[in-house]
Amino acid sequence: MPKEPPVAVVRLENRPYGGYHNPHRADDDGFITSVGRGTPGGDYLRHYWHPFLLVSELKDLPIPVRLLGEDLVVFRDGSGRYGLLHRQCIHRGASLEYGIVAERGIRCSYHGWHFDVDGKVLDTPGEPPSSTIKEKFFQGAYKVREWQGLLFAYMGPAEDEPEFPIYDSTGYPIDNKVVPYRMNLPCNWVQIVENGCDPIHNAFLHAIVAGQQFSPVFKVLPQLDFPKTALGFLSMATRKVGDYVFIRAGEIGLPNFGQFPNGSNMANRESAAFRPWVTRWAVAVDDHNSFYIGFANVNSYNDPGGVIKPEEFGVDQFNFIGQTGDRPYAERQREPGDYDALVSQGAVANRKVEHLGTTDRGVVLFRRMLANAIREVQDGQKPAVPKLYGSGPVPTYAHELVVKVPPGVLLDDPKALAEFGYNAAQAFISSDHLVGAEREAAVQEKINALVRELTPSSATRTGEVS
Repeated sequence: MPKEPPVAVVRLENRPYGGYHNPHRADDDGFITSVGRGTPGGDYLRHYWHPFLLVSELKDLPIPVRLLGEDLVVFRDGSGRYGLLHRQCIHRGASLEYGIVAERGIRCSYHGWHFDVDGKVLDTPGEPPSSTIKEKFFQGAYKVREWQGLLFAYMGPAEDEPEFPIYDSTGYPIDNKVVPYRMNLPCNWVQIVENGCDPIHNAFLHAIVAGQQFSPVFKVLPQLDFPKTALGFLSMATRKVGDYVFIRAGEIGLPNFGQFPNGSNMANRESAAFRPWVTRWAVAVDDHNSFYIGFANVNSYNDPGGVIKPEEFGVDQFNFIGQTGDRPYAERQREPGDYDALVSQGAVANRKVEHLGTTDRGVVLFRRMLANAIREVQDGQKPAVPKLYGSGPVPTYAHELVVKVPPGVLLDDPKALAEFGYNAAQAFISSDHLVGAEREAAVQEKINALVRELTPSSATRTGEVS
């Protein structure tokens, strides 16, 4: 048979009006985006606790939920215990969203089968007393934990259940109050995490191109860096703003945890603070839908004027523009937000057709870390999980830093600015054995030492970070 002639591949970027010649590429293979049981990504995700509902959403009736591709029902029984069961009754498949909540567990309305919160069959009233069904079967069930106004589920192997993580940022500063929220996004969970790994988008989406959503200092293009932390990395941007260096460091923690300062810092006074505005998880409903769920940290640092109201947060409610799809379409086109940028990529973004640049290093880093972690689980290893210091909380790393540049010090050179940002981040990371005010004080000492190293001997330091 004659050989077929080779196919000439012409890249779109090399030919004006060349859409016809742009080569077709296969869709994303799903290795890192799949979430169902038995898939690589799904098996990995099931080794962690995931928030899935606000406690305030659960009243006296069961609620059907979908989580990691599974149809479930959540309820609180008469004794106050939470149950998370497979939605279809193991008897004849009727949905337990129509179950009758009991003092202990829930009873299927179709034939009265009674299940405890752990799935144990307590009663099969239509069967004879000699029936052994109760001893032979369990309704599928998962553990539930309540924390900070959220319900968390663990859906993995019982023998691999990790310790439930308590994060230090929720308890500091002393006046901190957490306000839960949950937002629905019709896209894969990885797209949400990648948004946090991409600090350059804060300049363009939130300041330069799509409207002034963050403070004006975000129009200054930053130096980017992604230093490693205990279970992820910092997604950080370092800017020279007038006489100040401004560092904003979001936090990415495997698999789906993130914390971020707010976008209101004017970079006009010195500060060094572990006080993230948002603590959140990107939780998979299924391959094509996700929750952006967590809480705002309302305190005197994030809300110095005391103007933030708890009612501004909730289900599909957040007090920052562009986090939901409920605005008129034309308005979203004129001033798009994070929701529009994420959802418009498609239900599952096709990463094979991207053209990544140098500013996408954080996105690439996350994908590599996630893929490696998934492969480890496939090889029979247990994934890394958040670690508590003894009885203390899990240390977190998101922070803001504003430092006044000493007289005679030039940090206009991009490399010098980036190096200072990296060294400052290490001051925050290396103090993770400390908690609260003690940790902030240790960081301030290290930052002041860094600044002194920059100061020419002939110059005098007019002030230090406070």
